[in-house]
Amino acid sequence: MEGERAARSEALARPCGWRTLRAMAPSSPIPAARRTERFHYAIRNVVAHARALEERGRAVRYLNIGDPTLYGYAPPPEIVEALARALRDRKHGYAPSEGLREAREAIARHMTTRRAARTEPSDVVVGAGASEAADLLLSALVEPGDEVLTPVPSYPLYGAILAKLGAVERTYRLRPELDWGPDLDELASRIGPRTRAVVVIHPNNPTGAVWSRDVLASLLAVLAKCPNVVLIADEVYADLAFDGPPPALAALAGDGVPVVTLDSFSKSYLVPGWRVGWLAFGRHPSLGAELRGAVRKLAEGRLCSPGPPQHAVAAGLDGPRTHLADVVSRMRASAEHVAARMARIPGVSCVPPRAAFYAMPRVPLRAGQTDERWVLDLLEATGNLLVHGSGFHMAPEDGFVRVVTLPSVAELDVVLDAIEGFVHRADAAGGGA
Repeated sequence: MEGERAARSEALARPCGWRTLRAMAPSSPIPAARRTERFHYAIRNVVAHARALEERGRAVRYLNIGDPTLYGYAPPPEIVEALARALRDRKHGYAPSEGLREAREAIARHMTTRRAARTEPSDVVVGAGASEAADLLLSALVEPGDEVLTPVPSYPLYGAILAKLGAVERTYRLRPELDWGPDLDELASRIGPRTRAVVVIHPNNPTGAVWSRDVLASLLAVLAKCPNVVLIADEVYADLAFDGPPPALAALAGDGVPVVTLDSFSKSYLVPGWRVGWLAFGRHPSLGAELRGAVRKLAEGRLCSPGPPQHAVAAGLDGPRTHLADVVSRMRASAEHVAARMARIPGVSCVPPRAAFYAMPRVPLRAGQTDERWVLDLLEATGNLLVHGSGFHMAPEDGFVRVVTLPSVAELDVVLDAIEGFVHRADAAGGGA
């Protein structure tokens, strides 16, 4: 009997099987992977505070995420009809992992004719938005410990991806005194033996900056000295530049710098929820079969990006694109209005945006206050949600915040009145909000 009892105890102690599970005491929480501790996405993280405010019965204006569909912008009818036709024709199956052939052909034509960067369909991989395309590219490119340079301020997606991969994000500054142009000396000094890529977001999110051709040429001259460093050109907002699309970096680079371009349907065609974006390899010989094969292997591992919306890509890129003139005109009016009014508030400065639907003003902080605390105090006091600059890697004490400028001028005036009143009250209180 004693031997049987011991055998049963030994069986129950084994580290697997239903007997062990039934015998175990209630378990402690399952830990998350440590890599997630470095994964931050401030644009959405601040929403939790806004939701808590709404649960208390307060109304909140969300000026933290750039979604044009929330402000009356509608996609061009030709792409809506193309998607509807695909659904009516029962095109619900898996797409090729690298994207539908007709979509990649349209993207290649767009890159070649409109962006002056010669591109073949075989150079293109379609992703679930440019975000997934960036993830595929960086996952194929970097090893743990490798370095990637990103701008400051920067769209936080890149830092989040690199944290997940165990890579090192190094930064170079964009300077407001240069109209948010890059500090190229600093960029050059940050490139080292483990640098695999430099990210350029142009036109820029979060500042709305557009750089001159001379600045772009100087940037390429720096990178031409580092032929094994990939330039990742995030050009999602190119069609939303107020004075027309800036030159594509892949076109300016030719075969002198290895450029991979990221672009998207989301913003210029006003369909962020369709999740259609892409990467396009440039002509540099170092962008060869090994890296391209690795990207495609990763694309195969996730099967495909959503298929039905890809049937609308050719209708959009090859279409009349007449919607863009009105869209850019509206976005310009709103962005310039925000910048002008912000600059009139004592203690606030703002570089006028030249693209997209963001402005990055600098606001006065009280002693010891961070930009995030300022944003949360503004939310509590006025119900308006912005994003703190440190969410884009700015120094918390510098006092930069990002404002989404998509609402109409009349709607924005309500927000700007609230911000102006909030700043005045803080000033009257001696710096306290």
